Amino acid sequence: MCYMVLHFPFYWNNYNNYDSYNTFLLVSDFTNKNAAKEDFTVTEPLQGGVNDDISQGFMTQPFSSDDVSSPPSVEGILQTTTPNVVMRDPQLQKRGIHARAQLRSIPFFDELGINTVVHGDVYDNNFKLVDYTHHSATDIVETVEDVEFPLVHITTQEGIKEYGEEELVRALLQRATEEREWYILVTDTTSPRLPTYIQKPGRGIVDDYDVAVKDYKTLSARYLEDYVNSGLPASQTRNLHYHRASEFHKQHGAPADTLENIYDYTRAPSGSPVWEPLYYFIEHDLENVLDEYSERISDALRSWTERGDTRNVANQMLDALRVCEFQKEQLQEYQQTDPQLR
Repeated sequence: MCYMVLHFPFYWNNYNNYDSYNTFLLVSDFTNKNAAKEDFTVTEPLQGGVNDDISQGFMTQPFSSDDVSSPPSVEGILQTTTPNVVMRDPQLQKRGIHARAQLRSIPFFDELGINTVVHGDVYDNNFKLVDYTHHSATDIVETVEDVEFPLVHITTQEGIKEYGEEELVRALLQRATEEREWYILVTDTTSPRLPTYIQKPGRGIVDDYDVAVKDYKTLSARYLEDYVNSGLPASQTRNLHYHRASEFHKQHGAPADTLENIYDYTRAPSGSPVWEPLYYFIEHDLENVLDEYSERISDALRSWTERGDTRNVANQMLDALRVCEFQKEQLQEYQQTDPQLR
């Protein structure tokens, strides 16, 4: 998609190169070298049980400034070589009117190089804050062998039990184990169950498969601390896309402390990622935007934003689109205009 040519140029430039971004974490980066060697030794799959405690899996010493510019591999961030990972995201526990930001972890995994995502249609509001390959959980049940790893799967225990994702989870767990490829199940519990196949009460997939268990809230907090220089507090959002935007604004002397300030297009730097959603709406969702205006934009943002009134950000997006008369060429010109002249 042409609008994604500038996808995340702001922080890729901070890295030495893409290869260094994906290199393995050196054993010398650990305080305890012997423990590091043990952690990174790939062993034969276990017969079952959790091999990574949820409280484990983080560096025991701060990273240097050089490390901040070159994050380690997926193994280094997750601190496991186990291909199956259950990632509990408390945001998925919320229901009804409080259900929002179900897709907030996608930018985090995208930065780690995992941008193929499976999630149910209930989370799909036809808007992508970042570019990723999406597979509907309903559509791929019969073609699970064709899905490419590494893979993130976002669902809940309710989705597994009530909406037909049990077979999908089981098949992906088996494939990932056999092929030693990453399958990260982002869900609302540390021990998701497959009731048809694991019928003993209280027993889940962590008891029958070789699975590492992690917590997104804890993991994202450490990642933000070690690798991101954001002006947003982690308590406001754990969506990495917003933090990278804040980081870029700080570097260019632009407002960076709240989402509303970051999405003030009269002051946003030309290279900021906040421009990307505007191109998405013009190229992929213009009819709905013209029909519902800020209500459509606000609804689109809810799947990515934990709290606060998304209407304020939506109104600022709509203002920028109106200034540009909903035309891509005018938006490009407006984006490149000096903020002091907007």
